[in-house]
Amino acid sequence: MNPIHRLLAMALALTLAALPARAHSEGLHEGWQAVDGVQLFYREGGDPSAPTLVLLHGYPLSSAMYARLMDELVQQKHLHVIAMDYPAFGYSDAPDHQQWAYTFDHVADTVRHFLKRRGIERYGLYMQDYGVPVGFRLMSADPGAISFIVVQNGVIHLDGFPAAQDPNSPLRRHWAHRDATTDAKRTAYAQGLFAPRANGWTDDEGIGADATLLMVQSAQRPGVVQSRNDLWFDYGNNVKRYPAWQALLRNMKIPVLVLWGSHDDYFTTPGALAYLRDAPQAEIHILDAGHFASLQVPSQIAGLIAAFLGRHPQIACEQGCGAP
Repeated sequence: MNPIHRLLAMALALTLAALPARAHSEGLHEGWQAVDGVQLFYREGGDPSAPTLVLLHGYPLSSAMYARLMDELVQQKHLHVIAMDYPAFGYSDAPDHQQWAYTFDHVADTVRHFLKRRGIERYGLYMQDYGVPVGFRLMSADPGAISFIVVQNGVIHLDGFPAAQDPNSPLRRHWAHRDATTDAKRTAYAQGLFAPRANGWTDDEGIGADATLLMVQSAQRPGVVQSRNDLWFDYGNNVKRYPAWQALLRNMKIPVLVLWGSHDDYFTTPGALAYLRDAPQAEIHILDAGHFASLQVPSQIAGLIAAFLGRHPQIACEQGCGAP
């Protein structure tokens, strides 16, 4: 080795020594999992022997909306956490909508198969926005797999969904008979998104620059907008299932934590309180945040989840408690 190469090698060694140690196996890490011919991106962390919390994201974001919250939960060492990006969201594959049916039934099936591939059989659910209809399908398919639920700005009652309350509203008409004009408006919206920049960008939703950049680049991949339009059209089938999901929640009688960003104009605060009709044991916390509260107040949410788990020690004992 000549002197220059030796000096470069020494400099590299010193640089690596100065870097933080690589996170151990319990730290938050990322990867892809092949499921039903699709590569799903996921984030995972925490002790696998701890209770598992599966975090299901909403529209139009991805598991990125949970990255800071998951990191906080991992540091608290109360939970094993995992979140995936649905097909056509985040970093996951986006198969053509003519080849892969973008329905909530199909998405939920893929998520269920993902969990099976990851060896997750018993878990809690954190559900936001689109995550609620995905999660309630998982609950319906195997209610015995669910140990507790956390709901954040996602509905199974029309109380918190003003735009869908009128049967003759544009939304309800679109879900009954697909309207090309509605599809065109949603397409134009997605195509008009732009990455954060110094001039002309405002973060009204409190999403942050990093999550916004991923959202924009993911949404503008070829074919993604058509896939998401298909999924939005299928949302009408969720509303039809609200009564069944309400009955399911009444029958399950599991611990329920409801967290709600009070500045959400789309899924409004009455939607949080409506959960008490079916789960009177639910804890309700109204937050000074918006639709994407997990990005805005992750430390507060992590603290609320930790306190909730402390009030329900049976959740931890389901995966093994030490001898008394």
